[in-house]
Amino acid sequence: MTNGAGAAPRPRLLYVSHVDTVVRMMLPHLDAARAAGFEVEVACQITRHGDDVRAHADRVHDLPLQRSPVHPRNLPALAGLVRLMRARRYTIVHAHTPVGGVAGRLAATLARVPVRAYTAHGFHFHRHGGRVSNAVYRGIETVAGRLWSDAVLVINREDHDAALRGGVVRPDRLFHTGGVGISTDVFDPARVSAEERRAIRHEVGAEDDATPVLTFIGEMIPRKRHADALRAFARVRERFPEAVLVLAGDGKLMEDVRAQARALGIDGACRFLGFRRDIPKLLAATDLFLFPSGQEGLPCSIQEALSMEVPVVATDVRGNRDLLDPSCGRLVPLGDPDALAAAAAELLALTPGERKRMGTEGRAKMVREFDRPRCVAQWLDIYRVLLAKKGLRMPSLSQDTPERELASR
Repeated sequence: MTNGAGAAPRPRLLYVSHVDTVVRMMLPHLDAARAAGFEVEVACQITRHGDDVRAHADRVHDLPLQRSPVHPRNLPALAGLVRLMRARRYTIVHAHTPVGGVAGRLAATLARVPVRAYTAHGFHFHRHGGRVSNAVYRGIETVAGRLWSDAVLVINREDHDAALRGGVVRPDRLFHTGGVGISTDVFDPARVSAEERRAIRHEVGAEDDATPVLTFIGEMIPRKRHADALRAFARVRERFPEAVLVLAGDGKLMEDVRAQARALGIDGACRFLGFRRDIPKLLAATDLFLFPSGQEGLPCSIQEALSMEVPVVATDVRGNRDLLDPSCGRLVPLGDPDALAAAAAELLALTPGERKRMGTEGRAKMVREFDRPRCVAQWLDIYRVLLAKKGLRMPSLSQDTPERELASR
């Protein structure tokens, strides 16, 4: 493919992930890379977000990678990925997710792709992990990091320090970034009208502004620990009997979570909304965001809540602690619903003005440290560094167009 009549072919950049859910978070990164002169392609398992991904990439390849690293379909998927890379002759392969990260980097090595990058959206070895599982995951990441990677991008301090201490990757190939970033222009409370906010509160049964609305957004899978949120909410209801808990997201544990709410006698106060595309409006109608997750990288859910000026109560785990401080939320011990409930009750007892100040601080932090154009520009800067090490250059950046301007498009 050429970039205009007579122009040289654009260098190709391939994003690899096991599923399109992850790629969907990075659509502005795809846009910025295309604006910088790359031909951008994606290889991942296509689910509900295929149309979104196709709208932001030059080509999308349906890759049957599975989340389980030992799934039998992953070996033929790896072979297909090697064939794709050899046929398409990519300049950069940027892999994501644990399975996509290993498969993408191994395939890129076998196909002799010049630049092999990986973003660890949270290593699967961490301080709350088991001894055996930590050893296995650390070993896999070390092999992939030392042998098949030109760069490993991490998105929180704990992973950065662990990678250095454990020799997971050479120090000169380790980059600490702000992750995928948060679109503070989209997640902006000023963009949600009072009528839209009232409509959401009406939907969840909180007509009165004095009714506390607590929200938890996350896929219903074990590591999100929905049971802790339900137990904490049951305790919060003892002090705030009118409170409502909104649960947005779907997943394999949906029916189990519903059953737990019934067993706790709080199902009448819980709103199971399933998958939603109107998250800014949901957050605009929220008084407090709960996030009891047990394992994170740098959670978009917390960033979105803070950007919408909603205080957050979350577990004191990797990633969460990079985002929260006492000015905008509370961190509580993992697996302690009583502590989660106590912190939630503390913030709900504040005046609306006090919670508003916390929300303002949270949004300011997101704008200052995690605004998406800033994070996108970091990735473009890293691409330039990696290409320079191989004697290559960024494709077609005009000297009059800074990369950070491209990243904001």
